[in-house]
Amino acid sequence: MLQFIGAYNYDFALAAAPIQLILLLYWIFRGTLPIRSSTSFLVAMVTNLIMIVSDVAACEIIAIYDQYPLWVSYAVNMVYFGAFVVRSWALFDYAANECHAYKAFGKNSRPFLFLPALAVLILTLVTPFVPTIFSMTPGVGYQSGPLYRSIYVIAYAYIAMSLLAVVFSRIRNNKHMRWGILAYNLILAIGLIFRKQFENTLVMPYFSILAVLVIYLSAQNPDLSWDRKTGLLNRHAFGLIVPELQDLSVPFSCMTIVIDNYEQMRELYGLNQLALSLELAGQWMRQTFPDCHAFYWGSGHFVLLHPGPATQNCEQSAQRVIERFEHHWNTSEAGVLIPASVVMLSADLMPGNVEEVTSIINHAFQHAGLLNGHGGYAVTQGMLDVMARERAVAHALSNALREKRIEVYLQPIYSTNENRIVGAEALARLNDPSLGFIPPPEFINMAEKNGDILELGRQIFERVCIFLEKEEPTRFGIRTINVNLSPAQCLSDQLATDLSDIAGAHGVGLDVFDFEVTESSIGDLASIGRQLAVLSDAGSTFALDDFGTGVSNLTRLMGLPINIVKLDVNVVQSYFKGHSTLLPDLVQMFRNAGMKTVLEGVETEEMMEGANLMGADYQQGYYFSRPLPPDQFVDYLKTQMSS
Repeated sequence: MLQFIGAYNYDFALAAAPIQLILLLYWIFRGTLPIRSSTSFLVAMVTNLIMIVSDVAACEIIAIYDQYPLWVSYAVNMVYFGAFVVRSWALFDYAANECHAYKAFGKNSRPFLFLPALAVLILTLVTPFVPTIFSMTPGVGYQSGPLYRSIYVIAYAYIAMSLLAVVFSRIRNNKHMRWGILAYNLILAIGLIFRKQFENTLVMPYFSILAVLVIYLSAQNPDLSWDRKTGLLNRHAFGLIVPELQDLSVPFSCMTIVIDNYEQMRELYGLNQLALSLELAGQWMRQTFPDCHAFYWGSGHFVLLHPGPATQNCEQSAQRVIERFEHHWNTSEAGVLIPASVVMLSADLMPGNVEEVTSIINHAFQHAGLLNGHGGYAVTQGMLDVMARERAVAHALSNALREKRIEVYLQPIYSTNENRIVGAEALARLNDPSLGFIPPPEFINMAEKNGDILELGRQIFERVCIFLEKEEPTRFGIRTINVNLSPAQCLSDQLATDLSDIAGAHGVGLDVFDFEVTESSIGDLASIGRQLAVLSDAGSTFALDDFGTGVSNLTRLMGLPINIVKLDVNVVQSYFKGHSTLLPDLVQMFRNAGMKTVLEGVETEEMMEGANLMGADYQQGYYFSRPLPPDQFVDYLKTQMSS
């Protein structure tokens, strides 16, 4: 058992030192991110370990200072105070880097904010000549100097500046990070108070290691930034590296690599073999492009980020990757062939924030195969313009849903047998103050991509209910209003309940609705069947929309309460243009199955008469009317009744 000489309690220091050493070694060997906050954290851990060890050594030496040359006592204490000061600055520097606060503090603020620590370091270094921080006097031993309290001042000052860093970055930084920074600075502040109150107990190492653990667990755990499958950096790391490059105005280019037909490759080779191949691919990327940061985003998607101006020809680099992926990756058991597509993103096209960079990369992943198939390897300004439009539409849609500005237009549905308008289809419209009218396929597809489709469907249905409540179109002979159900709505087990609640709030019965579904909406036949059954019991009817756009499994569809089939506009117009003779046979087939048909895209009198002759039950198209706003639709109905 160790026998200590000094009259100090070392329990906290002795417990903290091995923890700090283990964390430091694991963090270094596991892999660190090439960003300044990681460097700051490394400095903080190293100086924290030095501070703990030198604190114990200094306390022991000053107890028997007269047995050693005086310079030994000075040296050990100077190491301790120096490590204390540098650790305080490093923890602040970590917070400022994580919060990207130097950009808010000022372009050259980092060296300036190090000056207080540098001043105290200089005071420490001159202590043997001018006893500022402490003194070692023969016959007296260790004594605090007149500027001893400066180490407390500097520590509290850097804690305060860390809190300012959080304040300056409160919009950019995430809540998880903010609470981590606030927590470890609170721990340090409490530690300084305890250090002052219990001078004979080395408590500061305990609080220091707690602060390091908070940082480690909240942000600096290497497992958060590295992909175990490939040994490459992951998407989280990309989100940390890119903002720092942008803050430092460092240009960078990217190469995206996507495994073609990844899901099929996984089934073909199995998870283990494919994982080994991806690991080998990652190793090859690191060796072949040593100046790049290699990332694996999952599902066969890689990114190579090159900081600084591009030094290689983009097309040559792309070809090099493609050619390598055309050869087998030799694993321990077999050779695996995983062909890939590559897209280059030049530095001059990179936008100013990481979200937009990520959006461009995702776009490149989606279109890599098509682009390579046409001999292209680089994202162009035209592609960026398309993406900018998509972002603008997404923003416009989000605003419209939040402000409930989605409009509903109504297009008449004509009954062949009754020779009059008997219904209408509700169609969504979006008029943005900046973009103007956005085509429905554009914003509806965007809603399906970004998850807004459920809210869009609810608002469209509610608009229809408001129209029915206000205008009572049944007095003009309207029996049903057709409302489209998206695939996402059909997957919801709350579909029937949601629609019933909205209709009930406006005093509208569900028996006035004919809900249109597409075959793609019918994924889980049992689940959608239950929802449609509830709506059917409430009087609703159902139509299969856009028949003819794909290969429909009619036997499967017969299990649903669908009694109307809407034949797609392309099928209808193809017949009347003489390109196909299938339309009359389809109408007759559904008639034999006891189902009614609606012909979409009827634009001329000739088409209307032809639809009558082949026995179509209903017709819809510009011949009768374009989609109209609710008030104009009512005027249209009045005109039809009077004619």
